[in-house]
Amino acid sequence: MEPKFLQKNTRSAEHSFFCKYAEVPHTYDQFHYHKEFELLYTLENKGTRFIGDSINSFAFKDLVLIGPGLPHHWQSDKEYYEDNPLLIAKVVLVHFELDFVGSDFFNIPEMKNVKTMLSKANRGIHFSIEHAVKLESIMLGLAGKSNWRQVIDLIEILCEMAEKPYTLLASEGFSDSYHGSNNEERITGIYNYMIKNHDGNISLNNIASYANMNPAAFCRYFKKATSKTFSDSLNDIRVGIACKKLINTELSIAEIGYACGYQSISYFNRQFKKVKKINPSEYRLKYLLTKHPTT
Repeated sequence: MEPKFLQKNTRSAEHSFFCKYAEVPHTYDQFHYHKEFELLYTLENKGTRFIGDSINSFAFKDLVLIGPGLPHHWQSDKEYYEDNPLLIAKVVLVHFELDFVGSDFFNIPEMKNVKTMLSKANRGIHFSIEHAVKLESIMLGLAGKSNWRQVIDLIEILCEMAEKPYTLLASEGFSDSYHGSNNEERITGIYNYMIKNHDGNISLNNIASYANMNPAAFCRYFKKATSKTFSDSLNDIRVGIACKKLINTELSIAEIGYACGYQSISYFNRQFKKVKKINPSEYRLKYLLTKHPTT
């Protein structure tokens, strides 16, 4: 299921970004991506949320931030396609580019937290319902504002979001590059090395040598920097890349497993299920079924 690229037009003579409140029978049901950030607040709607390789149910008061290039869609439940006037999807949708307030705005010290949050949005970010509800009034008012007031309100929303805990949705391997919680050059380089060489035999000695550490020191450093073991992180990356292949190619499960560095298909199935809670065949089927949402 190759995601569709959508060309957006977020800027005009009157506005530096796009924002609207919408009431529709159901949300847009094609797996797609675009070059803009997307902020979607779902006031009313229920279904399944697909963000990269993340598959989760969603319901009322769902707030998500998506970075440029990350495939996504919200699949409303079947009953939303049955012309029931009592079931309406109500959302606030915002599309903006990183430089909508100037190329250097998010580099100022006061925007440090927002800049960090935006750098992680390439994996998709979900906010708690408690946080979403606190932002509801300003989100609803955003579409009705104009001039500088609308810009100020969006900046306030981003600042509030950046100061609260949030959850990353897509796995590390699904994105083309890693933007983790620790932005040090060394840990970023380690993740990029694992992504680039995911299809080979990356041993602890290999990765420790790459990082110029002995294995014991590397394990301590990596666990402190990422809160995960090296083996768990490597598996997350391989599963994320496998998800991309399951979605975008017609390769067999076995071909994908071997291409992602697994030497045994049974081991691939076990490790995939450990991360995604379903096996690769079930995962692929979930995505394929979204091509026919009304059936």
